[in-house]
This record gives sequence, C-alpha cells and structure tokens, in this order.
Amino acid sequence: MQILMTRVAAFGRRRRQPEKFNPNAARDVFLVTYPRSGTTWISCVAAELLFQISPKSLTEIDSIVPDVHALPEKSAVPAASQYLVKSHFPLNGAPPFGEYRRVIYVVRDPRDVMLSYHRYSQFLSKYPGDLKEFAMDWSAGRIWPCSWQEHVNSWLAPRSRVAPFELTVLRYEDFVADPIGQTGVLAKVLGVDPERARIEEIVADTGSDAMRERESKGKNGIGPEFNFIGAAKAGSWKQLQAGDDRDAISILEDFARDAMQRAGYASSDPSNGLFR
Repeated sequence: MQILMTRVAAFGRRRRQPEKFNPNAARDVFLVTYPRSGTTWISCVAAELLFQISPKSLTEIDSIVPDVHALPEKSAVPAASQYLVKSHFPLNGAPPFGEYRRVIYVVRDPRDVMLSYHRYSQFLSKYPGDLKEFAMDWSAGRIWPCSWQEHVNSWLAPRSRVAPFELTVLRYEDFVADPIGQTGVLAKVLGVDPERARIEEIVADTGSDAMRERESKGKNGIGPEFNFIGAAKAGSWKQLQAGDDRDAISILEDFARDAMQRAGYASSDPSNGLFR
C-alpha cells in the first residue's frame, strides 16, 4: 500500500507541473543571437518598448522576452498578441517552433564575443583551457551552439531562394555607439512608435549600471560570484597584449574571415603587429 501511495503521489506531482510558455513562429518575432552578443541587454530594451515594463531583474526579463533554451512558466509571461522570443539557434534544419515569420538577428564582433564567452565558459562550464585553446575549440565548432562563423553564415550567407521570413540585422556595436538611434530602429521593427522622450527614458533605464542592478536582484540560478552582465563596450579585444592571446585572435580570424566580412568586421592588420 505504501508503494502504491508513493506512486500515486509522484504521478500527482508530475501532473501538477506548471505549463511552460510555448513559442509560436507564426505569431512571434524571434531575437536571434550568438551567445554573449548583448542578448539580455537588447531583450530588456525590447521589454520596455513592447510592454511599458521596466524589468526588476534578469529573471523577469526572461519572463517578458522568453528564452527558448529555458522557457518560463506560461503564467509568468504577460498576455500579448505576439511576443519577442530569444534564441541562440543557428538556421539549419527544421525550425523547432515552426517556420519563422520575422527574425531580428543581432551580431557582435566575434573577437569580443570570444573574450566574453571564454570567461563565461571558464566559470559556468569549468572550461579548463586558456584563450588560445578556447579559440581553437570555438572556431572548430566544439563549443555550443556551434562556431560563430557557422552561426553567422547560416543566417546571413547568400541563398539560392529568397528567405521565407523577414530578416532584420542589427549590430551590437551600433547599440553601444548610438543607443537612442538604435532603440528607435528596434522599436520600428517591433511595430511600436514611442516618442523621443520615451526612447531616452528606456536608454537611461537599460544602461550598464542599471543592468548590473537588475543582475543583483536575480539572474536565473547564476551565483553572485559571476558577473553575467559585461561592460557594454566594443573593441575590448584590441587591449590584448600577451602573445598567446593575440594568437587566439589570429586563429579566430583565420577560421571566420569570410563570415566577419559578411557581418561587416575587418580583420586585424598583421603587417604592423598591431590590432586595428
């Protein structure tokens, strides 16, 4: 009898599992990025544009702009006719949530992405190698979700047919240089038309200090000893001095040169031994 009651209780717990939010590509807009490319920052900006909500924590951002890799409970997501859903999936095979309708693809300089992702992987995945070793593994596609160049090429490389969805490409560096202008661009893509004063409010409320404050109030299971939010700067890779670190940049560029050009990033200049 005790065994039977235990099984009944376990079955009841399984049945009571909260329903997860279900993305729908026919309804939703997808925000696609390679990891460590400003996804959380842009998601917070989008949350304020779409819902007039200032998220209190990184966890709350993931409820307003759901993450396909860690779907929130449906009850935590505000009611809406469409959603912005974030994803790190490359474009290959059958889309997991149906055929895409609209996609915003945010791209970031892979050299800065590599620095950030290496730090992230060392802490959260216990990656054992230095930056040079990471560059080799990352460029070869041995780091999730794939290599940066494979991801970029899957979304941006020429195709024999017109893409069956609307694709908007935004650059992380443009958001850093002109957050007001780029927030206006994002608003237009999302189909909202805020006043200039409202855009300025959103930019002020989503700066690096404000994002770090949100991080201190909740970040989906990541401990306080790791700073998930970066410095929101462009070109940090140019400060590298150690020979092995510069070798890491060269390894990346050798693998990703074509994709970098496709995304609008020039390679460093080896002729004078300096990074541009």
